[in-house]
Amino acid sequence: MKSIYIFLITLLISTSFYSCETSKIEGINIGYIGPLSVRATDLGIDPSKAMQLAVEQYNESRLTNEPKVNLFIEDDKWERDNAIAAYKNLRDKHNIDVLFISNTDGTVAVQDKIIEDKVILINPLNNDKLLSSLNKNTFNIAKSTEEANGLVAIRLIELGYKKVALFQYPNDFMTRGANEVKRLLEDYNLRLNIITTDKEQVDFTNQLKALKEDNYDAYVFFGYKEFGFAMKQARELGITAPFYGSTVLLDPEFYTNSEGAIVDTEYPFFTISDGNYILANEFLTAFKNKFGKNPTSIWPPMQAYDAMNLVLTQLRNINKDKEKDQLFDDWLRTSLYRVHYFQGICGNIAITNEGASKGIYFSLYKYESKENPTVKVKR
Repeated sequence: MKSIYIFLITLLISTSFYSCETSKIEGINIGYIGPLSVRATDLGIDPSKAMQLAVEQYNESRLTNEPKVNLFIEDDKWERDNAIAAYKNLRDKHNIDVLFISNTDGTVAVQDKIIEDKVILINPLNNDKLLSSLNKNTFNIAKSTEEANGLVAIRLIELGYKKVALFQYPNDFMTRGANEVKRLLEDYNLRLNIITTDKEQVDFTNQLKALKEDNYDAYVFFGYKEFGFAMKQARELGITAPFYGSTVLLDPEFYTNSEGAIVDTEYPFFTISDGNYILANEFLTAFKNKFGKNPTSIWPPMQAYDAMNLVLTQLRNINKDKEKDQLFDDWLRTSLYRVHYFQGICGNIAITNEGASKGIYFSLYKYESKENPTVKVKR
């Protein structure tokens, strides 16, 4: 009888151990969709590298009970229509559980798919009111689009301009930036003329000629490298009014297309002095050691690095915290909502009830020269 009792106890322990082992999550696949070619590559190439660095550092330091993480990358060329195909590739080939995607329009495009597949989506570059109103599996771990672009409106008011022309690229991010400027200017005696351009437009001469005749005080360019041509054409027409830009002004092709006309443009931006200087320096050193050079534009990879690390911090605990029958997206969603303090290189980040982050704040900078494009104007 005693031997039977011992046998049953041993069997129970073995069964429990086996059950525990089989439920352990050994690996998690993460996908990233961003612009690696065509347009806004500074919002894709370096952020993808920053995420690779974060994943590599995590895998090298993870403990036995922490899952290995694999990262897979797709190019959307900064076009909404490419997002669904890129997402399908990541799901079909790699069965991803977490998706990082930079493009606001692409984020919106895959909403039905991520809910259907129970995937958690992270936008590491954009954080606006639209994204905060999307489904429960969407999180935005980035600066506030409205707050960053609103710095331009505050500057226009401060300098007392009366007539301002704003060129706007036709996507959601730039539209929201332009609308925020418009909203902030509504209570001031300032005429704002928003000119929505075509996606592939490179000749702005006719529009600029008409604006020159009306003697505008300042020109704002909320768009990508194509607007470098607009800056060049404006100066060639004899327009001397000051220029203002958006957060993406440091794309090298912006300067090339402007042939130097971009110099003295003021724009919202983020450098290591706006975040945790010590941690940011450590990141830049590690980035340069791995990839051989510093990022082209600092804030996109910094935000991507923080967003990835914030998620990886939660994944470390999955085999301790996740209940056996709990779905992955339910577990990670709950974990992310509990983040009230994450010390990142961009600042101390918290996740709000809307799935948006707070704690990253941009400043106003001036493009002083090709060699020194980030001179702070004001916080």
